[in-house]
Amino acid sequence: MKQSAGDLVDISQVQGCTCLRLRRATRQVTRLYDRALEPADITVTQFGILAHLHCRDDIAMGTLADWIGMDPTTLSRTLKPLLARDWVRIGADPEDRRIRAIRITEAGRAKLREAIPMWSQAQQTVETIVGRPTVLALNGLLDLSAEKIGV
Repeated sequence: MKQSAGDLVDISQVQGCTCLRLRRATRQVTRLYDRALEPADITVTQFGILAHLHCRDDIAMGTLADWIGMDPTTLSRTLKPLLARDWVRIGADPEDRRIRAIRITEAGRAKLREAIPMWSQAQQTVETIVGRPTVLALNGLLDLSAEKIGV
């Protein structure tokens, strides 16, 4: 007799799934940050990319994808609106012309400066709702989990 998926695990255990819980929390937190950043016409994902690029110019696509935990194909799609708005540029890496490198533009830096107060307010809101010690603990656990899982 062939077993069905329901026979292999008690389906009620799925409610405790770590991935589903993380995705739910991520959606809720992303919504909070995106709403806060809406007046600047930028999403939290776009904000994060600009913030990473602000710290270092000419980042290889693969390096940036690793830093933000995104596969290169998804990163390419995510960069399209930033390229269209001239917030970033993609060109050859100065050290290795075969590698595509990303650079923030002056318009991107201006957008980042505009959005920082809104991001700070969202960050403060999360800390107020959840509590600073919990946020610090959560961030530490998320960093540790990402490091250990590191697929």
